[in-house]
Amino acid sequence: MIRDGFNLKPIQSAVPTIKIENGKYKIIRRMYFSRMMDFFVTEFFEALSQGHYIWKCGVCNKYFLMTTAHKQLYCSTVNKEYGVPCFYVAKHPEITKRKMKKQKKSDSPYYVLWNRRYSSIRQNKSLGKYSKAVSSKAKKIIDMKFERAQFDFDYAENNYEDEMNLEKIYEEAMKE
Repeated sequence: MIRDGFNLKPIQSAVPTIKIENGKYKIIRRMYFSRMMDFFVTEFFEALSQGHYIWKCGVCNKYFLMTTAHKQLYCSTVNKEYGVPCFYVAKHPEITKRKMKKQKKSDSPYYVLWNRRYSSIRQNKSLGKYSKAVSSKAKKIIDMKFERAQFDFDYAENNYEDEMNLEKIYEEAMKE
């Protein structure tokens, strides 16, 4: 199907290649594209085949790619009109002067990461990898980082995921 020079069937060539990774041989496919648009279309359909799907933000009406099964209603990028992320706009009706559908706390991408770290800390404590004191300090640290991500949008967008690294959290907890 061709419309004004745009073709939904990407033109690419795929070549099977052998890659050595950790001393093991893997057969991979190397793809070559004649146009950048072909690359984007192929990547989009690859993402769809892996279970990802597109979703439309209820505030800015932009589409974003969902990578988890959580029902995230609003994107986490900063909205240019309001200067805050779309999920924050939806939580505070005084900004838009209209009430919006509420997103569950458990569907927030920041909460999902916090919950994963909290579960890991709890599990490591029960396995005896870290003491109760270190585990409680680590829990306080991730709580502080999660709270900061709720209000400091620049931090949430750029540093939150890096600082929620489990090794960094335990390092910080053992310093104190």
